[in-house]
Amino acid sequence: MQRTAKLGLTIGLMTLSAALMAQTTVKVYSLNPAPGDLFTNSGTANQGSSFGHSNWVYNNTRGGGQVGIRNNYPRSGNGSVYFNSPSSTAKADIEYFVDPVNVGGNFVPNPYNPNSIMGTLNQLTHLSYDWYRDGISTTINYLHPVLRLGILRVNSDNSVASGYLVFERIYNGFGTAPTGSWQTDDIISNNYKLWATASLGFGDPNANINAVLKTIPEWIGAANDANATLYLVSVNAGFGSGWSGSFTGAVDNITFGFNGQYTTYNFEVVPEPASLLALGSGFVSLLALRRRRK
Repeated sequence: MQRTAKLGLTIGLMTLSAALMAQTTVKVYSLNPAPGDLFTNSGTANQGSSFGHSNWVYNNTRGGGQVGIRNNYPRSGNGSVYFNSPSSTAKADIEYFVDPVNVGGNFVPNPYNPNSIMGTLNQLTHLSYDWYRDGISTTINYLHPVLRLGILRVNSDNSVASGYLVFERIYNGFGTAPTGSWQTDDIISNNYKLWATASLGFGDPNANINAVLKTIPEWIGAANDANATLYLVSVNAGFGSGWSGSFTGAVDNITFGFNGQYTTYNFEVVPEPASLLALGSGFVSLLALRRRRK
């Protein structure tokens, strides 16, 4: 009886553990059929564009930078998020917000919606993505699409600051970024370091990047030392600015989550109407066959 009870307890704990570590995969589709979307902005002010998803937007695009869910570099399906930079003045991102609002042509988290805060940094348990650098890129050989956490810093006196924590391989002991093949980086599992933009108030990375380069547990400690709390308000992937030369690449399977609950976002090109029609016809034929068999 004791052995049976222990076995039941073990199975119950395993089931509970699986439930606590729930994973979901969500397909995020382009607005347009193949080859997909391509948003660009030749101006110097950041601009964004919605492609119909409630959370993901093309964002922070300027200087001729290009971004879109396309079929140039398919990953885990028929598409991925494509990036292209013609010069050092270009920039483009794809960004996730709980409730994005357009302010002056670019997207930010809705300041009037408390649910715009995704969670605190110490609740973040998953953060990873796939990225690709095309060999035609002429920018510095260690650059690749980066992953950023949009952070709202709230101080003990209720003053606030906002900025990004940024992951780049070069600051984690890597050298030249591979080209022509997909790479995967798991920031949480590998305890990688992220650097903070100066706007977060921890220091200026242009003056001394080592002063603002920390692992996520170290950033939590730094915030505690400053009597501040770091809240996540967005997850962002992209390139630039200041990347001399040109850059072409992509990202896919952006994964993040809190307290063991996490989601992988797989970016795909929406099927063409003809494909949808064929899919519908196939479904009708399947139903007809099933009826005949009955």
